[in-house]
Amino acid sequence: MRAIGVIAAVLLAGQTTAQSAQEVAVAKHVLNQAQIRSTAENREYCGYIGYTKTGALASTRPMRGQQDECTPRWPKSLDVIASWHTHAAYDEDAYSEVPTVNDIEADEAEGVDGYVGTPGGRLWFVDTTDMIVSQLCGLRCLRSDPDFVKGAEGRIDQSYTYRELLRREAE
Repeated sequence: MRAIGVIAAVLLAGQTTAQSAQEVAVAKHVLNQAQIRSTAENREYCGYIGYTKTGALASTRPMRGQQDECTPRWPKSLDVIASWHTHAAYDEDAYSEVPTVNDIEADEAEGVDGYVGTPGGRLWFVDTTDMIVSQLCGLRCLRSDPDFVKGAEGRIDQSYTYRELLRREAE
């Protein structure tokens, strides 16, 4: 994976709205690249998206985590607006096609929104203001694990509230 540190230096004319087209493009790009190593190594990869001092939107370099967690280092060089992470390789015993309660709680605790890439190639947005996760694009939108089995986790909705995630994980 090439250095994605200051990828997609998208200059924005003072744009600060959450989930702008440029923000989603950077998230999609960095997650697409991270998915390759994430599924090959069965490890989560994570990082942050934010603005540089010159107003460019960029991502930190991907950080390698564990099979089911990743804690990136908070960057001093970016005004962070979102986190991002992968959900490692496909595992028939894990619910990995939807962001978890831990995902939404971690982003909320840091005061940022988030993006999650899944083994099936879904891209999710974690909105910590409304405490809801929404699919920005479905299966194989991002690079996916070749071993992924479509439908193995049952029905996947387009969005989930925090309470729905709690119920889903309790089942």
